[in-house]
Amino acid sequence: MDVSAYLVNAAIRQMAEVEAAEAQFAGLDALIADAEGRAAHYGPADEAGEESLSEDERREVDEAMRLVHGVGETHGSPRGEVA
Repeated sequence: MDVSAYLVNAAIRQMAEVEAAEAQFAGLDALIADAEGRAAHYGPADEAGEESLSEDERREVDEAMRLVHGVGETHGSPRGEVA
């Protein structure tokens, strides 16, 4: 098999794998599109600030952030900022 035949064969195989992956995730893509469509009319959430959270709620947020960023790791952005 020469190089050009190998590349054509690899490209065809790649396209088949991409189509199979897209078919496998089509249901999830449809679910996401539906959720985005239903949420499109909502505006951005108001920035409530930390003052509106109770101490228990602040602890829950901090615990969730530790799960996201890892235990013992510092996250580079202060609360309310996106990296």
